Amino acid sequence: MIYRSKKANNIFDSKLDKLFQRIPALGKLVTTLFGALELPLLDLFHLIDKIFKINTAELVGSQIFKGRWGSKVVPLNVNFMPETKFLPTEEIMSIIERSGVVGVAWCYCRTRALQRGEKTCDHPLYTCIHVGLGKSLYDIPSKSMNLKKVSKEEIKELLYDAEQRGLVHQIIFFGNPQFYYVICNCCPCCCEVMKNFLHSGSPQMVKSEFIAVTDPNKCIDCGKCEQWCYFGARTMKKGKLNFDPVKCFGCGVCVPKCPKSAIGLVRKN
Repeated sequence: MIYRSKKANNIFDSKLDKLFQRIPALGKLVTTLFGALELPLLDLFHLIDKIFKINTAELVGSQIFKGRWGSKVVPLNVNFMPETKFLPTEEIMSIIERSGVVGVAWCYCRTRALQRGEKTCDHPLYTCIHVGLGKSLYDIPSKSMNLKKVSKEEIKELLYDAEQRGLVHQIIFFGNPQFYYVICNCCPCCCEVMKNFLHSGSPQMVKSEFIAVTDPNKCIDCGKCEQWCYFGARTMKKGKLNFDPVKCFGCGVCVPKCPKSAIGLVRKN
């Protein structure tokens, strides 16, 4: 029965993906509806957590949506190897250009952590860039009341500041990664998705198309990158750097932190 249940789920997922591919407007509609409900849903999840002492968002993400609601990591202004032909920075700015979005809203995760007295970082609250389908949600009170209109240059400055702080850039999607509505700049101490992944390996986080590689001729085994690798891909053992490519998300946070510029991103085959 378990096998049949998994098989049935796979068939459903395959048909749903084909349906979204055949009718993109349907995927956009589903994402728009979910985006409108996202904040009230998260508040409801936290209320359930408080009453029953469980992690509702993690359960819903891993057992019900099973990777259909989550985030895709996208590195930004970091050192790319020469063979990299298309930079993620260009991808992000292209998304912003196509959507015409000029709105930045407060980060749900940091704001709620602050309200609960759990925020331990000094990262700013206004770091969520509403893109793509997010634009159609501006008239919804839960989305628009905390929205700031900003210029394209201000968005670039926000992204640069996030990079300097070591925040992970993620495109938030629903349905599949093709249908996104927010670019978030996330920290592991507050981000709901990152915390769930680091706690239990929740399928809500999707890796970028890149991997961080180290030039052994430049690396001095200082261990600086280990401090900035949130996913445990970089560890120091007996004074030497050990790298696990399976754990690398290609977020690029470690790249600008290397004092010898020994780390770069390459696109995975």
